[in-house]
Amino acid sequence: MYIRVSSPGSPLQDGDVDRIERDLEKLDRRLRRYEQVTAEVRINGDDGPATRRHVTLEIEYGRNHLVATADGADMGQAVREARDEILRQINDRSKGSHSEYSKGR
Repeated sequence: MYIRVSSPGSPLQDGDVDRIERDLEKLDRRLRRYEQVTAEVRINGDDGPATRRHVTLEIEYGRNHLVATADGADMGQAVREARDEILRQINDRSKGSHSEYSKGR
């Protein structure tokens, strides 16, 4: 998986990108069968006293393009929440998923 991380207006600390890569390993394992998987992580927020991070995670694999967002005080937790939302979307798209049964397909 190719991962691109951007954080406009707020510099990332040493090791932040490594932690994000580790948080996205679950996605990498889930999408292993696809030849090319691209993940773009955008982190917005400031370093003020009431720090809030807004994370946007975009995943492209095959003909699919998925987007998830999450907000939180902890950047890592927001990345993991966005990752879990992407995993839910992937599961909903997979054949035989619970959502297909509930939609009557």
